[in-house]
Amino acid sequence: MHKKKIKKGFAFKPDINYIKETMDMPAKAKLEWLEEVNNFVYKTLPKRKIEIWEKIKKGEA
Repeated sequence: MHKKKIKKGFAFKPDINYIKETMDMPAKAKLEWLEEVNNFVYKTLPKRKIEIWEKIKKGEA
């Protein structure tokens, strides 16, 4: 019996129209958006994944 292969990971490709819309957005607004997304990600990800990311950022992994 064969097991179904489960795809892992995540890919995001924004719509070209979205890119065009955000090109004129002020830098401050982009940074605020990025900070909100970052806070959300850190609140929702498992601690183990965050620990791995932190090691990668420090060059330990």
